[in-house]
Amino acid sequence: MATTIKSTELDFNAIKESLKNFLKDGGQFNDYDFDGSGINNILDVLAYNTHYNALLTNFALNESFLVTAQLRPSVVSLAESLGYIPDSKKSSECTINFSITPNSVSNLATQVKLLPGELVLRGTKDEVDYTFSNRVTVEAFLENGTYKFYPAGDPDGTIFVYEGEERQQDFLVGSSLDTVYVIPDKEVDISTAIVRVFEDQASSEVDGGSEFSVYQNLVDATTIDEESRLYVLRESPNGFYELSFGNGTTLGVSPKAGNVVAVNYLRNSGETANGIQSLVLSSDIYIGSYLVNPNLDTVNLETATSSSGGTDVESIESIRKNAPYQFSSQNRMVTANDYTALILKKYSSFISDIQSWGGQDELNPDFGAVYVSIVWKAGLSSQTISNTRQKILELAEQYSITSFQLRFQDPVETYIATEVFFQFNPALTGLTQSNIRAAVNTSVEEYFAENTGSFGQVFRLSNLLTDIDATDPSVLSSRAEIVLNRRVFPQLTQIKDYVVKFPVAIRDPVIQQAKTVYTSEFTYKNKTVFIRNKLNERVRVSGEGQNAVFETRPSNVLEIVDSFGDVVVDNIGSYDRTTGTVTITGLNVQSIPGGRSYIKLYAIPANKSVVTSVRNSIVKFDAEESYSKAVITDTE
Repeated sequence: MATTIKSTELDFNAIKESLKNFLKDGGQFNDYDFDGSGINNILDVLAYNTHYNALLTNFALNESFLVTAQLRPSVVSLAESLGYIPDSKKSSECTINFSITPNSVSNLATQVKLLPGELVLRGTKDEVDYTFSNRVTVEAFLENGTYKFYPAGDPDGTIFVYEGEERQQDFLVGSSLDTVYVIPDKEVDISTAIVRVFEDQASSEVDGGSEFSVYQNLVDATTIDEESRLYVLRESPNGFYELSFGNGTTLGVSPKAGNVVAVNYLRNSGETANGIQSLVLSSDIYIGSYLVNPNLDTVNLETATSSSGGTDVESIESIRKNAPYQFSSQNRMVTANDYTALILKKYSSFISDIQSWGGQDELNPDFGAVYVSIVWKAGLSSQTISNTRQKILELAEQYSITSFQLRFQDPVETYIATEVFFQFNPALTGLTQSNIRAAVNTSVEEYFAENTGSFGQVFRLSNLLTDIDATDPSVLSSRAEIVLNRRVFPQLTQIKDYVVKFPVAIRDPVIQQAKTVYTSEFTYKNKTVFIRNKLNERVRVSGEGQNAVFETRPSNVLEIVDSFGDVVVDNIGSYDRTTGTVTITGLNVQSIPGGRSYIKLYAIPANKSVVTSVRNSIVKFDAEESYSKAVITDTE
């Protein structure tokens, strides 16, 4: 007898119905009233049991794959199987300039060293105090009566301090090589943890524990040999962090029985500590046996960059996205995607979006180079960005297996302004026209928020109109015109050339007999002017010599005109319709009205249906230039 039971069915009622059909097909319960009998309870139990088993099987299967897993422990475990260690909460960091000029320099040490955690600073944000400290040794030599501090061994280096309360967890190593040491704290910053191994309990206590071996995080290792001292610090299923070592062979030297493992870490506040602009000294500083007195000695502490880079624990979706890229890179930089993966792994707390491509893809091919374009997170100072770029260059030197040159290119932002017209039937809604117009504007803003603003995203007019039409039943149909604009930052009162490239082709000026490339207003030769393509250039269209035929029509030549439409400069440049490149030559901008530092350069696209973003191009919404208008109709 063929069974009719579907054991993988998830719906309870469907399972129960299949059990009834199975009993009826057996011949003994053909005309049996299941709903009015005691067997109905038995069927309920069987159906519930099958239902639960099917759900558990479904859940278990989903949790076995990175793309479908929903529980954080499952996602973390699957990512680790790909060699990806999810980020913990990260400490906010900032750079400082620090020096001390003692009131008296007699009998003072010629050198001062501050070990990790000995330079403690305090910053305040929203009436909450945050603690910052050094994670590497800093030192200074007495020179001209002043101690100027810098990272040990690097006189030109920058002092970084990190937010968080310093904690230490000690573990006594047992006889098992597979021991896992759990740090019972969910606020650990694993990227700044310091792991030291002492010979025994006594050596960790004598002379402040000065004799020890420092172990390196496996994710920072570029080479591994029998002398390597490496550890792995990763998130455990309960949210705490597990510390483990090799077996004495796979990861080089490992702690032995009787050793003491000391983990020094920062219990940090994550993102909330970003944006602190001023720090003050809150620890005692000794120069030899001399205690620095801020009231008598001169202590110069300058916060070079405001705190930034603090983040909360890496989200499930971020892990799901980044783990496969990290796995494919295999911890080396060969392809453009490898550069993206490793840069994001190290510096994702500073980066909002990133795009990498090979130099062979440039308009002017640059073989042997890799280009990286980064959208930095809001609030980062120029100094922080510069420091991070330098760290990325150093990262590339470590992980690149070929002699590629890493070059940075700033993102190219193209703004889209929309002119939306929609038919509105007031009989189909209880809302006013202004309410519907506001709702349409919201639909436009939500479309751009979801579909633009990052590398590789594309604007599609048809999708925008679909969202507008779905705003309310009273919105019957819609159409839209779009205008692109780029922002040009001129150097005031200086004669400069400017080349601006739009990501799409520009409309032929002859088609509409109107301006297709133009700018916002600025001051030139004490006049308020703007640039536009010529609307009435005399162009030969056929014939030669006396038989030549001329027409006056728009062209791709650019001119400067004043607010009355009078031409001030006959030729200030041109544009290439096919490539979307606009060239302005010999422009001297005196000032820009409205307190802006930029001039908007507008262009009408040849195809308004699609605006793509290629390489380092990003499409954004220009809410300032956009509007919507309702057209009243009684059509239903």
